Amino acid sequence: MRAYFDTLPAFAAVQKNLSSKDKVVTYGASLVVFLVALALRAWLDPLMPAGFPFLTFFPAVVICGFVFGVRQGILVSVLSGLAAWFFFITPYRFDLSAGTLVAMGLYVFVIITDLTLIHLMMAAYRAEIAARQETQRLADNQEVMAQELDHRLKNIFATINAIISLSLKNASSAEELAARLRDRLTALGRSNLLLRGLREGEDVSLQAVIFQALEPFSIVGTPRFSASGPRVPIGGQTVVVLSLILHELGTNAAKYGALSVSTGHIDLAWRLEQPAGEESRLVIEWRETGGPVPVLRENGTGGFGSTLMKRMISGVRGQTDSSYPETGAIIRMSLPTDMLGPTETPTAP
Repeated sequence: MRAYFDTLPAFAAVQKNLSSKDKVVTYGASLVVFLVALALRAWLDPLMPAGFPFLTFFPAVVICGFVFGVRQGILVSVLSGLAAWFFFITPYRFDLSAGTLVAMGLYVFVIITDLTLIHLMMAAYRAEIAARQETQRLADNQEVMAQELDHRLKNIFATINAIISLSLKNASSAEELAARLRDRLTALGRSNLLLRGLREGEDVSLQAVIFQALEPFSIVGTPRFSASGPRVPIGGQTVVVLSLILHELGTNAAKYGALSVSTGHIDLAWRLEQPAGEESRLVIEWRETGGPVPVLRENGTGGFGSTLMKRMISGVRGQTDSSYPETGAIIRMSLPTDMLGPTETPTAP
C-alpha cells in the first residue's frame, strides 16, 4: 500500500520536486476530473431533487487534492464552485440571494475543511519520511561506529600481542617484564587518546603525536627539547606505531642518553621527501646531544626498544637507521606517506 501511495503525484512531491512537465500533467488531469464531475452532475440533474448542486464536485475536489496535490485541489474547488453556482443553483446566472450565498458559504467551509485535512496529512507524511530518513542515518552511523570500534580493538589487541611477545624475549625477571609492559601499555593508552573521537578519514598532526608521546618525560616546551617540521596529518594505526616508538626513544634517552643528565638536549625534526622515481616519504630524525657517550652492546644486537622500533615501523612499511657517535644517538625513521592514514596492524613475530 505504501509503495502505491508513493507513486501518486501528491505523495511523490513530498519526497522530491516534480518536474515542470509532471506539474502540467497533474493540472491537466485535474481539469479532466473537473470536467467529468461537471458532465456527471449535468447528466444527473434531471434525476435529482433541488438542493444538491455540489454532489459530484465534492468527490472531485477530494480526489484531486489527495492524488495530485492541494494546489490542484484548490483549482478544482474554485472551478466546481463557479460551475455549481452558475449551472445548478440558479441556472445560467450568478444568483446573489441570501439562500445562494449561504449555500456557497457552506460549500467553501466544507472544501476548506477537506483540503486542510489533506494538507495536514501530507505534512504528517513529510514528517514521517524525515523521521525515517533520520532513523536510517543514525543506524548507518551506528554501523560505521561499530565497524570503526571493531577495527580499533583489533589493532589494539594485535599491538598488545606484539609488545608482550617482544617483552618476553628480552625480560630477565617477572618484575622487569611487568615494568616494561606497564610502561608500554601506558604509552599505547596515550596514543589511543588521540584516536578517540576521530571518525573514519580524520587525522591528527604529527606534532600532536610527538608531544603526547613525550609528555611523561617533561621536556615538551622546555629548552631541553626542540621540534621542527611541517604540519603532517596522520591517522589510524600509524598514530599508535609512532607513539610507541617515540615513547621508547624517550625511555632510552632517560635511562642512558641525553635525558639522563641535566645538560642533555633532544632535537626532533621531520620532513617530507620525494626521491626521484620513488614514492614520497616522511622522514623523522631523533638527535641527542649533551648526554653520556653511547655504549653499544658487544654482540651488536639491539634490546627490546630497538627490536620494537624495527618491528613496529616495518608494519607500516617503514625503515629505521641508528647511529651512535660520541655526541649522542641519532635515529632516523622513514615511512611512505600513503601509510600515514589507517593501516593494518603489525603482527607479533
